Amino acid sequence: MVAVLVTVAASADLGRVVAELRGAGLVVERVLGEVGVVVGSVERGGVAALRGVSGVDGVEFGSGVGVPGPGSDVQ
Repeated sequence: MVAVLVTVAASADLGRVVAELRGAGLVVERVLGEVGVVVGSVERGGVAALRGVSGVDGVEFGSGVGVPGPGSDVQ
């Protein structure tokens, strides 16, 4: 599974797009309706199916941010 950020067109019905994204294999973690972004994960081979959903403006791979633990050396 890979983390993705899906940008939904402002003119699209967000609820319908989220339902279709789920049907295309997206495991939805969060819907940021105010900005039209859906955060989730999908099998790497499923990214093309997400891009094919009507109302999707773009699909980007997410990236993680880590914070070193309290005993770690700070660079």
